[in-house]
Amino acid sequence: MGAVEHLKTLCCLGLKPESAMLAVTPLLHEIIPHGWTRIWQMAPDATCTRGYGEHPETGVIFRERLWTFAKDPSSPVSLLFGPAFRAGGIGWLLHLQGRGWLESRHYREVEAPLDSCWVLDAMFGDGGRTTAGINLTRPRSARPFTVDDVQRLDRLRPWLAHAFRRSNSGNARHEEAPLSTAGAPVRNGQMILTVDAKRVLETSGIESLLHVITGEPLNNTRYVPARESLPAPILKLLRQITGAANGTSHVPPRMRISTAYGVFSRSKRNGSCRRALCRKTPPGIRNPVSSR
Repeated sequence: MGAVEHLKTLCCLGLKPESAMLAVTPLLHEIIPHGWTRIWQMAPDATCTRGYGEHPETGVIFRERLWTFAKDPSSPVSLLFGPAFRAGGIGWLLHLQGRGWLESRHYREVEAPLDSCWVLDAMFGDGGRTTAGINLTRPRSARPFTVDDVQRLDRLRPWLAHAFRRSNSGNARHEEAPLSTAGAPVRNGQMILTVDAKRVLETSGIESLLHVITGEPLNNTRYVPARESLPAPILKLLRQITGAANGTSHVPPRMRISTAYGVFSRSKRNGSCRRALCRKTPPGIRNPVSSR
């Protein structure tokens, strides 16, 4: 009950949807034990505008494989982006996880690589339409979800719907800009580029990170080819790196970081960088200490 009340409180704090997705995930593990969490926010045309996949490879698998199941009536994808989206129900995928599920192409190509087998799904509504969805998954070695798990999640749906609702403020257009955040809260990737911005080598999942940088929406129902050109922020960084290698100097940005023990600042002054740390007086010491 403590985890349930904590989750309800988080859902009422007015967090941005992408922040609420991260905040409620640990509590969902306590309320309904499971392996991985997947949460996404949906536009009126059933495309994903925001998403969080707890498994770090969620974004890669979904981008590369999920769209191939969009027109398969026997697959979970066609249900989630079709009848489940329109009805806003819960437990649409449970009946698929019976005989033949472990031999299905969807399980082999999508769920098995993500260490998930049993899936409990639910949709969240706001103002008469579906605005978000969730998958709680368990590995093959765990027990399937039961009716008790469905009831626990169903009782949380009004609160989660409130947390993932669309903004009603005057800045709704700005706040609802498409944002792709599929994957772990902190992700990394590597790219090797030539001076003229041609890709030589890149690690798996780099396309998902580029979507995060550009803020493009996710569309798992159709094929989206890899981009030919790099996003503007990456090109800017490349120019700075090549400029530094050619001897081009750049003025370092001003920096000011406040901590409980003082302020750290860095600024350009007389052609050189200056760092200053002003320490607050510790308890019991009269004279403050400052250093540059």
